Amino acid sequence: MATTELGQQKAKKRSSSKTANRRNVWLLVATTILVVISVALFMPPSEKINQGLDIQGGLSVVLTAKSTDGAPVTPEDMEKSRAIIESRVNALGASEATVQEQGSDQILVQIPGLADTEEALATIGRTGSLEFARLDSFTDEDVKNAIDSGQTSGEGTVTDEFGNAFPSGQVEHMAVEAGTYTPIVTGADITNVTIGRESEGSTYYSVNITLNSQGAKAFADASRDLVADHGKIVIILDGEVQSAPAVQSEIPNGEVSITGQYSLEDAKALQTILESGSLPVSFEYAQSQVVGPTLGQDALVSGVVVALIGLAVVMLYLLFFYKGLGIITAAAMAVFAVLYLGILAALSAFHLFSLSLAGIAGIVLTIGMAADSSILTVERFREEIRMGRSVKAASITGVKHAIFTSIDADLVTMVSALCLFFLAAASVKGFGMTLALGIICDIAMMLIFKAPLIRLLAPKVIAKHPGFWGIKDSIDASRGYAELAAAEGVPEAEAETAAQMNAAETRVVAEGEGEPGSVAVTAVRKIRGRFIKHDINFLGYRRVFLTVAAVAMVACLAIVGFRGLNFGIEFVGGTSVAFHGTGDITTEQMREAMNDAGEPDAVIQTTETNGEPGFLVRTTTTSAEDATARANQVAEALGMTASDFEVTTIGPDWGASVIQSSLIAFLVSILLIIVYIAIRFEYKMGVMAIVALFHDLILVVGIYALVGREVNPNTIAALLTILGYSLYDTVVVFHRINDNMKGEDIRCTFMTMANHSMNQVFIRTINTTLTSFIPVFAMLLFGGETLKDFAFAMAIGLIAGSYSSIAIACPLYCMWKTREPKFAKLQKKYGTEVGLFEFDHSASTGIAQVPLARLEANARAEAYVAEQTEATGEAPDAAAVAAAAKPKPVTNKKKKHRHGRAQ
Repeated sequence: MATTELGQQKAKKRSSSKTANRRNVWLLVATTILVVISVALFMPPSEKINQGLDIQGGLSVVLTAKSTDGAPVTPEDMEKSRAIIESRVNALGASEATVQEQGSDQILVQIPGLADTEEALATIGRTGSLEFARLDSFTDEDVKNAIDSGQTSGEGTVTDEFGNAFPSGQVEHMAVEAGTYTPIVTGADITNVTIGRESEGSTYYSVNITLNSQGAKAFADASRDLVADHGKIVIILDGEVQSAPAVQSEIPNGEVSITGQYSLEDAKALQTILESGSLPVSFEYAQSQVVGPTLGQDALVSGVVVALIGLAVVMLYLLFFYKGLGIITAAAMAVFAVLYLGILAALSAFHLFSLSLAGIAGIVLTIGMAADSSILTVERFREEIRMGRSVKAASITGVKHAIFTSIDADLVTMVSALCLFFLAAASVKGFGMTLALGIICDIAMMLIFKAPLIRLLAPKVIAKHPGFWGIKDSIDASRGYAELAAAEGVPEAEAETAAQMNAAETRVVAEGEGEPGSVAVTAVRKIRGRFIKHDINFLGYRRVFLTVAAVAMVACLAIVGFRGLNFGIEFVGGTSVAFHGTGDITTEQMREAMNDAGEPDAVIQTTETNGEPGFLVRTTTTSAEDATARANQVAEALGMTASDFEVTTIGPDWGASVIQSSLIAFLVSILLIIVYIAIRFEYKMGVMAIVALFHDLILVVGIYALVGREVNPNTIAALLTILGYSLYDTVVVFHRINDNMKGEDIRCTFMTMANHSMNQVFIRTINTTLTSFIPVFAMLLFGGETLKDFAFAMAIGLIAGSYSSIAIACPLYCMWKTREPKFAKLQKKYGTEVGLFEFDHSASTGIAQVPLARLEANARAEAYVAEQTEATGEAPDAAAVAAAAKPKPVTNKKKKHRHGRAQ
């Protein structure tokens, strides 16, 4: 009967194993299909993945709505304005253009590949409010006289630094105030718009309109009244008088010509405005960016090079450190990259994604995240083998625990990425999208490729060639722990995870304590490999760490207070013109050209992009049209083309809106992260993780103030990314502490257990920090200016984040946790000293080494002697006492670990 049941159990086990193998195979098949589909979607990448305007070149404008009557701008006004502006953009012949509402009072317009940016700037945001009014209806006599005498337009002037006026070459029209005249008809009465000559032989063009029946009647009535004395009808566009023709005859058919010395381009722009209709509210340019395609393509090339360098170096590092398991890790990263590109191509096909420079930075950073999850998996797999599990069992339990830990850390980063996407503005938004997509790909890659592959290879391939796959040292360690466990009379896992938590509770067999004990200690000391045999006393130096952190924070805040931050043009308003490929042009020539263009106070800096000399010119001009016109004038004077420069104009409100949206994203992220960690672990972990995060952000800001580096939107994106990266390592450490807390019988202080938990993941922390830092460092060395700005902040943040999880988050959390009644009792029992996990006690002279096994043997011997003496009246012989002192046999199946399982 027993034989039959045993056979049934074996058959059931084989069936379960076959089912699991089939599931793993099907997951790998699904991965292969997804990889093939992804390759088909993104090949060739230059054609299948949309390029944003900062790469392809073009125009980006942010328009801020301003109500003319003081009333708030309504959502209906914004939607109507968006539709009108979109029709104007389409009339420009632009492809892949984006017109979308941003916030409650802004509209973002992005037109990649646009050639004539000046025309677009003069067209898309113009109100287009057209009115016809009788001259005799004007109430301001001075204005009426000026119009009547023909003084409605003229060539504008610019004034140099000495007060001298020069002609600007631009026609300026006379402005009139609304309410000082009575309109006859408006742009709402227009049914058709065409272009023609002002008169036969004229070099100027007119815009001819046809009015609807109501407008035609009103215009006919007015012209009938004015024809007798040739009265004038004034044509007003956006509050400026275009012309005031005298009525020579009655106009009964509603066909009217608008004149104003228009060139053909001006007439076409006005036609587009009138055909689309007038905007319900007026708009101001909050930001305008004109990007040359050459600069964008150089940045794209440098971004791709950085991504490839970062990927290659990370793969080589993993291969060197983890041997055969590094091959699996490299393959997983390759699958991650293919799936990522496939998703970007699919979104591009539906016009939902355009690759920007900030997006490139997000892609490069996700390389480090993919490597991080791979390291988590490999380290946990090796650790499970050291704990005595078979290679097959470790491939199941180790991979499962690693995936749970990685998903927890990924989801915390996902919170910040989604907040960036939904709440932030401008390039920060695009970065949040690419970061979120990278996290999704990372989780998918772990579940459908890496985990099934390790589970399939573990039983036969990896187990048979431990040296090649990099697990031989873990197997040797397991054997050493097994010998130690046998000598101590404890389970193997307990010998590995609970060797010395407290001096009074140690189970380490001292050398010389019998032949088995001596052999076991010798075997353990010979264990080599990439894991720690001796705990580092992190928490023992917690006061030093916290003092250093506090001093650093005070110093950073003082530096920011005294030196301030060097805010870029995005936060103070003005114009930035980046000239590249300037060759032998000198600073004096550039300054002279800017003076001639009407910018005598321009700040000029020399730059170098990809080895090419250039200039960065900053002015206080916030008019998008004026800035672009002056940049074109300078380029023409210096023998350059429109593709040799990029223009960025920022209105005074733009910086405030970016800071506001980023701050909202930051605060929402903090709240959501605390909630998530509170649900997943406990709220104390969430609070202390945020405290460490503030340390990292303040440190980055302080260093920026110290070195005087410019703070721009890329810096804001980096700071918000640090939010996720700083928490990543902290969550991993908290995850291990949380697992180790599950033990019901913790025979050490909470500080000791937490310190051991920190040491258990310390190697992972080092490796993941390095693999995350490599692509960031590559950006800092080889990236364009945009990527370098981003990488500088990220490099500081990554180092600070790894440090703060050990030196700030965990010490503060442990100090808070130790006050709980349960753990306060343990501290009272075992003392305040942090116990260390050690096998070699020669360096621990300050702690009395009293093996618990010896104490328990003596206690059993004394109890046996007392029992026998009371029963027989005589003391037992030495052999009987020695036999009674030996520990009872234990098994690994049901005995609970006294220190809790170190997961």
